[in-house]
Amino acid sequence: MKLEVPISYVAAGAAIVALASYIPAFPVIGSGATMSAGMFITPLIGILLGPISGMLAAAIGGLIGEFIAPYIAVFGPLTFLLPTTCAFVAGLVAFGRWKEGASAEAILLAVWYILTSIWWQGQEGAEIRWYFPFLHIITLILVIVIGPRISEWIATRDKKKIALGIFLAALAGTISQHLLGNAFFIAMYSGPAKVFAVVLFVYPIERLLAATIATIIAVSYTHLTLPTN
Repeated sequence: MKLEVPISYVAAGAAIVALASYIPAFPVIGSGATMSAGMFITPLIGILLGPISGMLAAAIGGLIGEFIAPYIAVFGPLTFLLPTTCAFVAGLVAFGRWKEGASAEAILLAVWYILTSIWWQGQEGAEIRWYFPFLHIITLILVIVIGPRISEWIATRDKKKIALGIFLAALAGTISQHLLGNAFFIAMYSGPAKVFAVVLFVYPIERLLAATIATIIAVSYTHLTLPTN
């Protein structure tokens, strides 16, 4: 496993991920919870450092966060896998490895459908499993169709193309994280179908907002080292 950047960059990325997990960003619509800055910082770590380096930085940062503040680990010791997945998928898409990124998204979708088919069997409203991940499916289709161009756009000097490329990569990352989190919620807490009916039109706003903020941050600092495939 070869790192795309020096190990010092990975260490810095890990520190940023750990810090971002403590910074409240915006409230979760319809609940008293608050999303942390990690929601839009983590995909950027993958986009800037690469899939392997970004994944490692996010994993270390996530573990540090769990150790320092166990209360943020909503899924126990496995919580760090959420930012890890986000950075990894975003990095794959941004660094031209879109086929692998699309494959990771497809696997997570398959896990979703298998898990909900088993756990929600006989539950009222269980049919929501078929259309709940509509944004995930749209994102997967976009990655498959536009995938080869995303890394090219990010590597240009055209800010509009850079913004579009980063947005798509960040969206792929945060959507993958979301799907994994949903799977954990169902498997670990027996999350019922009715809960997902409540947030059906809420989660797309949150994920699109996270990808947008990540894009704004990255485009505002285009002197940062972006992929140059």
